[in-house]
Amino acid sequence: MTGTYLTIILAGAAFVLWPNEAQAVLVSTSLKIQIFYINYRMKFMAWRMYRSLKKMCKKSGWPEPGPFRFVNLWDRES
Repeated sequence: MTGTYLTIILAGAAFVLWPNEAQAVLVSTSLKIQIFYINYRMKFMAWRMYRSLKKMCKKSGWPEPGPFRFVNLWDRES
């Protein structure tokens, strides 16, 4: 419990002493969380589509696609 109160007090003090920097830290943290959420949601949806494609290929008698590969958003070139 003490650690929680200390964190709240330090965050409040940071907002009082350095409002622009503290706001920038919160905004950048929020954006990083959003990027991670979007990345993992895209990975899950791509995996589901891959699994569906694999089932359709097997049902139609076509060769199965290669192994599932996903490139994270932060590892892509553009």
